[in-house]
Parts: sequence; structure tokens; C-alpha cells
Amino acid sequence: MKKQLTVALGLAVLATPVFASKARLQALGEDSYGSAYINDNRNIWLNAAQINNHKDLVTYEFGGNVNQDSAANARGEGGVYKAHGNFVYGVHFGGASNTGNGLRAAAGLVDVAVTGGTPSATATGDEENNIDLFIGGDAGMKWGANLGYARTQGEEGEGQYGESLRTRLGVIMGDTQVYANINLINNAKGEYDTTAIGGAAGSAKFEGKLGYQVGAIHAWEGNTLFVDFRSFDMESTIITNKEDVASKQLDVGIGRVERLNDKTNLFARASFFMRNIENDHGKQGGAVAAGCDLNVAFCESYDTQRVPVVVGLETEATSWLTLRASVSQVIWGSQEVENAGDKVESGIRNSTAINAGATLKFGELSVDGVIGNNDVAGNIGEDTSAGNGTLRTDNLMTRVAMTYRF
Repeated sequence: MKKQLTVALGLAVLATPVFASKARLQALGEDSYGSAYINDNRNIWLNAAQINNHKDLVTYEFGGNVNQDSAANARGEGGVYKAHGNFVYGVHFGGASNTGNGLRAAAGLVDVAVTGGTPSATATGDEENNIDLFIGGDAGMKWGANLGYARTQGEEGEGQYGESLRTRLGVIMGDTQVYANINLINNAKGEYDTTAIGGAAGSAKFEGKLGYQVGAIHAWEGNTLFVDFRSFDMESTIITNKEDVASKQLDVGIGRVERLNDKTNLFARASFFMRNIENDHGKQGGAVAAGCDLNVAFCESYDTQRVPVVVGLETEATSWLTLRASVSQVIWGSQEVENAGDKVESGIRNSTAINAGATLKFGELSVDGVIGNNDVAGNIGEDTSAGNGTLRTDNLMTRVAMTYRF
């Protein structure tokens, strides 16, 4: 037993993770920006009022200095949330929006010059240096608000420039939650380079218009019913070609957490998901449209409808170790891509994904992550969603995070 504990402590030092983090949600098949039915501190990004349920803690998401967060390339971020009297306050650094960054890429702002010269392979038009402020309270009804701001160095109209401002508002009234996340400013300008997809280098400008995410969550007889709608509109200028880009997304579903025993929970979720992207640049058949094979957001239009199902399990293996895993699959789905007037319809192929994760607990300190593995191509330490993976004990965890509760 002493040898086993020594090994566990050693692994914890080598590859640390958290009980409430992007790693936990990914391992259970959920979005890293929050879950409608699983209790986790990442839910503050979905409904700001959730800060009342996740206070007096410090959280760190281990990762690199990247903007587009993913399982294979995690973004480092972290924050602290403290209760004071009837209020809860929080500050978070590095919480960039994957949605905002993805839409900037769809608008053609693929590669931004750092100094206004030749486009750099390591610079993008993504948000940088994000800072988010939270406040919440409970006066019979839990409420919360957030204000997030990011600004890329440089002056507007000169070289690389970017600015974003958004707010999140939410309430929790008994068994019902309602939230609205609103994009106020989302602009960027710089150089882009699409030579890899048959285009050329030139200037690009992204101007976000009204963008919002609204939703409601309701607990009903042990189940959680949810609806989430997102709409984002923007205007993209590539050299002198100014076009509109729009994205709409709807997710309606049900989730359930079943307590199997005093140590194990079973998670299940099913939903109807649909998304539409309209990119007028695709009608021109230019550089952005040429990248349609690489990213559907570059196409003239993209439509998809699907029914994903997720089943997850989380169990306390010991007093200091929690294990979790999930399997997900699109049991029905279709998609249609239009590029320069040509439409191609297809089903959703190879949609089964397996994820696994663990949490190491040391008193009030939790460290967790996704269990690392080899993917099909033999790359080490990506994530288990690639399938056909083999567990690597020399690279035990990826997407590592740490939380301390005080």
C-alpha cells in the first residue's frame, strides 16, 4: 500500500489535473465552457450566476500561450473566486472565446503579422490577454454578471490590432436557470496568409456585429432539460472584398445524473443539435473558399443536424483518486456543404469518441486531467477521443488543471 501511494504521489507531481475543470468536462463528453447538467466550476462561462455555487477557490488550467483551446493544444488560464458578505467576486485571466476566434478564422483573418511585415506562422487574429471580472449574489434568487475584455497590442488601422468586449448575465431561480451571453465588441485587423490553400497574403479586417448566446435550464424529476441558442454576425474584409459571415446554432436536449452508489455517478445526455454557417466569401471562389476542404467555416454555407448521445461514469476509486470516462456518438445526423455554388450532402461518419480522466485529491487541493494515450498515428499524449489509443504511463495525463478550495 505504501508503495502504491508513493507511485500515485509521484505521478501527481509529474502530471497534475482538477475535480472541476476543462479536463473533467472533456472526460465526461461535455463542452469545456460548461455543462447544462453536470456540476462543475466551468459552468460560470455558461451561466454567470453559477459563481454562487463555485466560490472560495483558486483554479489553474495548465497549457501553453495559445488562443484556440483544444484537447491537443490546451490554453493556459486561471482565476480566483472569493465570497465576501452576500456577494461573490472573481477575476480570471486567459479565458479567450473559442467561438469568437473560430469566427475570425472563418472571416479570413487566418494569419496576422506581428510587426506589420511578413505574415508570421505563429501569430493569428485571435483574442489575446483576456481578462474577465465576475460578480454574483444571492437574495432569494442567485444572480451573476461578467465583463470580459481583450486587446491586442497596436493601434487600429496599423499592423496587428484586435479588441473584444462581452458580458454574461444569468439567474438561478430554484430549479430553473436563465442566461444571456452578449458580444459587445469583437474587431480585429491585420495581415493574413492563405498561400497554403491556394490564396495569397494581404490585409484582412474582422468587424463583429450583434452576437449572443441565450438559454434556459430546468431540473425536472431527476432530469435536466435545456435549450441553448447562439447567433453571431460579422463583416469580413479581405483586401477590398467586403462580405458578411453569420453563424447560428441550436442545442435542445435532456441530461440525467444517476447515483449508482455512494461513490459512483452515471451521466447520460441526448440532444438535437443544428448549426448553419453562411460565408459570402465562398461565393467569390477566392482564397477563403479554396480552404473549404480544410475547414467548413471557409465554405459558402454549412448546414448540419445531428442527435448526439453521451454516457459517462465517474467513481471514487479511493479517498484520493477519482476516475471517469465517457463514450459519445452521433446516432443520427446529416450535413451539407456548399462551396462556390456546388453542394455536397453527407452523413456523419466515425463519430464514436472515447474519453477518460482522473482526479488526484490532497485535502482541499484537487489535480485532474484527461488520461493520456497514443492516438492512431502514434502521437503521444493527445487525448483519448482519437480512439484506438494505448495508455502511456510515462505521459499519464494531458489537459491538466489544479483547484484549491479555501
